[in-house]
Amino acid sequence: MTETDPAGLKRAVVEKAMELGAAVVKSCPTDRWSEHPIQDSAYWPRSIWPWAENAIVIGIPLPPAMVSTTPSMVYQELYRTSNRILDDMAYRMTSWLISQGHRAVFFPRDGYFNIGVLLDEPTAAFSHVLAGYYSGMGTIGASHNLLTEEFGPRVRMVTILTDADIEADPMLDADLCIHCGKCMRRCPSKAFSEEDGGFYSMDMERCIRHHLVLKDEHHWPCGICIDVCPVGRDLDPYRGSERVTAEGKEHCSRHGS
Repeated sequence: MTETDPAGLKRAVVEKAMELGAAVVKSCPTDRWSEHPIQDSAYWPRSIWPWAENAIVIGIPLPPAMVSTTPSMVYQELYRTSNRILDDMAYRMTSWLISQGHRAVFFPRDGYFNIGVLLDEPTAAFSHVLAGYYSGMGTIGASHNLLTEEFGPRVRMVTILTDADIEADPMLDADLCIHCGKCMRRCPSKAFSEEDGGFYSMDMERCIRHHLVLKDEHHWPCGICIDVCPVGRDLDPYRGSERVTAEGKEHCSRHGS
């Protein structure tokens, strides 16, 4: 039976997303892009699809102990697997919304074909980080990653845009970033510099070129900034102990790449 009221449809959307494997599901009106502008309006959902009144953001976690092997074959395959899962979930959710009589599309999880193209245009077609922020999934940390209460930055997202009238989640008021500076100090490409207004200045070219080196070595992406971030309840089982030994990290980095 098709739900028609916003609260009922929200429940149905969350149930469907969880059935598909989502760990967290949030939604918001796309007017939030214009009400709280961060990016140029060309990147706002309704600048592309004017009928897209709401966004549904789906997140899945990255297991911390696998992230801590980065850069490695283990993390590379985790990244690829999460991307495949997210695109599959987004396709199925989009198809389900269409079957219910709504218009719907989804932006693939990365928004670019190859990281090398970002040297010429260092902006993806769509920011799932901003979608996560606007939908109340988390707040943007000093490292420019989305931080969530559940998983810190160790979460991958995909966004579905629709004209379905879905009950919205509130944006988070509290800043989840503790501004510890670990992401800046540990960045292997030294892409972050002084903090300005709660965020580090980020040299995208440095970050991208480091990723290109890792890609040639067959163990990318980097992910150090999400590994060292202490935010997230997902780290609770590991507090006071090693997530991976130094020898184990070297082992995962050396083999399979």
